[in-house]
Amino acid sequence: MMSEQRQRAGLTRTESTRPGVVGLGLSVLCSVVVLAAVGCVCALIYPVLKELRELRVKGEDGTEQRMLGFWSVLALSLIVACLCSTCSLFLTHLDSAHSMTRPLGPPQNSYGAQLDYGMAVLNGVMAMLTVIWSLT
Repeated sequence: MMSEQRQRAGLTRTESTRPGVVGLGLSVLCSVVVLAAVGCVCALIYPVLKELRELRVKGEDGTEQRMLGFWSVLALSLIVACLCSTCSLFLTHLDSAHSMTRPLGPPQNSYGAQLDYGMAVLNGVMAMLTVIWSLT
């Protein structure tokens, strides 16, 4: 039954679209480039945030206030949470949509997919809490 569905869809064992050695090498190379780019961005942002965290400004009434206040920390943490959740949701969707190990057709239950997407959102929430914790 399953082999008939795969043959109708044009996917047989001999005609699968598995990446070869070249595809695997390109995947690793792209991952290294993306990781290096993220590392460079973090290396540029870290000294700026460190300086802003330590900087204090005197108000008109003589009180000292931190440069990074509640709203700026909240805005930064929400931006990080949105970016992290978006990337996690994108990768989760690609994994579920293009996975060769899952059977063709609709899933028998959707609890696994709901759990995957829930973990992606939880990843963003944890990133937000980490940014709040590190900047306060």
